[in-house]
Amino acid sequence: MSGADHGSRRRLVTLTIDGRTVQASERATILDVARREGIYVPTLCYDPRLAAFGACRVCMVGVAGARGPVAACTTPVREGMVVDTHDPTAQRVARGVVELVLSDHPPEALAGGGDAADDRNELRQVARHFGLAKSRYEGERHAYERDDRHPYIKMDLNECIVCGRCVRACDEIQGTFALAYAGRGWDTKIVAGTDSGFTDSACVSCGACVSTCPTGALDEGAFRQLATVDRTVTTTCAYCGVGCSLEVHVRGDAVVAIDPALDGPSNLGHTCIKGRFAHQYARAGDRLTSPLMRRADGSWREASWDEAMGFVSARMLAIREQHGPDAIAFISSSRCTNEENYLLMKLARAAVGTNNVDNCSRVCHSPTSAGLIASLGESGGTNSFADIDVTACLFVTGANPTEGHPVVGARMKEARMRGARLIVADPRRIELAAMADLYLQLRPGTNVALYNGLAHVIVRDGLVDRAFVEARAEPAEAYFEHLKGYDPGRVEAITGVPARLIEEAAHLYAASRPAAIFYGLGVTEQAQGVSGVRCLANLCVLTGNFGKPGSGANPLRGQNNVQGSSDVGALPTYLTMYRKMADDETRHAFEVKWGRPIGPERGLMIPEMFDRAVSRDLRAMYVFGEDIAQTDPNVQHVEEALRSLDLLVVHDLFENATARFAHVLLPGSSFLEKTGTFTNAERRVQMVREAVAPPGNARRDLDVLLDLSARLGYPMPHRSAADVMDEIAELTPQLHGVSHDRLGTQGLQWPVPTRDHPGTAVLYPERFATPSGRARLFDVDWEPPGESASERFPFILITGRQLAHYNSGTQTRRTGNVELQPADLVELHPDDAARLGVADDDLVEIESARGAVQTWACVTTRVARGNVFLSFHFPEVKTNLLTSANADPLTSCPEYKVTAVAVRRVPGAHPPPPRTAKGFRQGAHD
Repeated sequence: MSGADHGSRRRLVTLTIDGRTVQASERATILDVARREGIYVPTLCYDPRLAAFGACRVCMVGVAGARGPVAACTTPVREGMVVDTHDPTAQRVARGVVELVLSDHPPEALAGGGDAADDRNELRQVARHFGLAKSRYEGERHAYERDDRHPYIKMDLNECIVCGRCVRACDEIQGTFALAYAGRGWDTKIVAGTDSGFTDSACVSCGACVSTCPTGALDEGAFRQLATVDRTVTTTCAYCGVGCSLEVHVRGDAVVAIDPALDGPSNLGHTCIKGRFAHQYARAGDRLTSPLMRRADGSWREASWDEAMGFVSARMLAIREQHGPDAIAFISSSRCTNEENYLLMKLARAAVGTNNVDNCSRVCHSPTSAGLIASLGESGGTNSFADIDVTACLFVTGANPTEGHPVVGARMKEARMRGARLIVADPRRIELAAMADLYLQLRPGTNVALYNGLAHVIVRDGLVDRAFVEARAEPAEAYFEHLKGYDPGRVEAITGVPARLIEEAAHLYAASRPAAIFYGLGVTEQAQGVSGVRCLANLCVLTGNFGKPGSGANPLRGQNNVQGSSDVGALPTYLTMYRKMADDETRHAFEVKWGRPIGPERGLMIPEMFDRAVSRDLRAMYVFGEDIAQTDPNVQHVEEALRSLDLLVVHDLFENATARFAHVLLPGSSFLEKTGTFTNAERRVQMVREAVAPPGNARRDLDVLLDLSARLGYPMPHRSAADVMDEIAELTPQLHGVSHDRLGTQGLQWPVPTRDHPGTAVLYPERFATPSGRARLFDVDWEPPGESASERFPFILITGRQLAHYNSGTQTRRTGNVELQPADLVELHPDDAARLGVADDDLVEIESARGAVQTWACVTTRVARGNVFLSFHFPEVKTNLLTSANADPLTSCPEYKVTAVAVRRVPGAHPPPPRTAKGFRQGAHD
């Protein structure tokens, strides 16, 4: 980042710029001050997200007493400085530089484009500033062939001015180093990889190079084809839990392109391949645009909204009359807004009269809620993504941020390159492991033993922050005694991690202040998911790593609104902000507001819904924005449950795997077609703003839910998403100060207890949210996972995400992402492959006790001997046919990360897998 005025702790200096007397931080540059004051200084090599470079010499200004013009982007201000941005000598130098640039620039590129293209083409703006339509200089011009091979990024080196911004963006923002300079002098050019193109380089298609390019030499084809836009709408990404702010460019009723918002609080002007490019699914040809109803022969027919909603409501009312309200269940979605999740929860409890409502956080981060509430008092990550920039040590465990949360992963890589220490604990050798000071490759299902081992060393070697523990934690003697059973030797025997590394990691984490833990589904999707979360909280308490920037326990939420969907009460066990159904005072407040009684008993969790459907105690299910037949474990059992229902309503964008069992299919609206809020993994409530209308006869999801509630005999008073958020805020102390009007472009991090509260970046600075105000240290014993390797099933399957895709792949497989990563391969260690006679790209079968699937092999050292890895993005590789019903006993979160399987080569000749771009190949970072 350039030197900007970051606050009063830095000394202020007084200077004069173009006759104005101003104050600025001594670390600010002339360009920083000029931009703050609204004074235009042309630039070509400058980007506020990058370190100042000073290469183009277009930002030249005059400074009194200087020997000549100076570059505004690299010259720091000083006391008494007098700056003239119109200095004739400086202007002459800068104008001459621009003329030289234009001498090898296509005239048509300088003249073309509409308003939107002008906004993205800084060279055009700079030329216009100097009154240049062409250059005085004539001579040889480059004649490169345009490279259109990438599905998104188009390169035309004829328009390149070799400013180097793309190279620096790839290095400094993304940390991938896929671009470089090649050649010398006149032959200097920018190349991807070894000049073989983007798809044969390490490029991860984040678009940082496109975002920074000042000429359009790097651009996306769709934008060039529709260069003019009618409007730009700021919204929040609907993929992972980072919550990137996006600028959506719209022409007519079509999204032309998406850029990262430069002032995005969570992404700072960056995004990943999914957020920036993978939005074409919203206008895919097979998008649902009208309700569908099942004929007697099993085929679909279109229906009007009135007919479809009339049928659904009539069937629900009949089932409630005959079997009671608890014969109906609702599954809500972490892909949908807070307001929609709240409305579905309200519909279930007030309109139907059941607490049978759950959301997909059940199968991912429900252990985070249970674990953090028990240990600390709140179900939220304790710190902000900005703290990655100030921490001394990152402990990343059970997460693969560079693929699952790419913008956060890139930020971690940058922190590491700036000198932050890094510990990675994961069964799979993820990309960050190659950068780590210490990599702990533990056996799947042994997290609790490892974390206890680290805590054992911290206590044994006197590394505990005694003052913090005594002041902020409940009595710890029993916990310290418990840890004596987890000496490094025993933990090595359980986890496979050498005792020496356990000791080194404990010392590094405890001695680096502040230190931050980031964890993901590799912690929570275990039979000991809650226990793992509690153990991580224990580590933070022992070392005093709570309540300050750069510290804490920080879950990386998988989907865009995993945090928010649970915050607003779309759970069978809680009302908003995790207040128990049995709490009379809380329940009474909702009853008064809603005008309906609410039962104190908890409802069914998602796995229990399936069991009750099979036993015929559950008769109807409404599935909103989830593909449970693709993403939930033990798929055969899920399918049996869905077949057993008298009524299954699927409300989604596409006819997904779950829809095969549905009686009614309702078209949903994408994040581009609605207004509301998402809450990201750092507890930031952010606006989602409608950019285009839903296609065809589709409706906004909010309107569908309001319509259904009214037909069930409970008309709700809400007229907009803002109305719904106002009710959430009224009923929820931690959100009292949240409203759509207040969120703006930066959002607010809860708790926000009052209308004038600025939000909370760091939790627990003085006390925890437990009844005692103190953290609780849990003495948790390691227990073996639900399955282990055996003679019949000698491998352990780990599941996870791939960079280009998202969950069931319903969205990303309808975009250009599938060209870059078209298939799911099973990762297999070279020693295991050799023993099985399997080579790269061989077709193999993976079998568990529940079924078998086939895909191609990827022989790689990313997995340890005895482990294999699959993602769950491709329906043709039905990964969750293999996974078991084993689950965390407190939350019913499935143990996706430990499944015993056998692997064998499929005999005969088979076609090879489709080609995957190099930066997306499994094992690319070996």
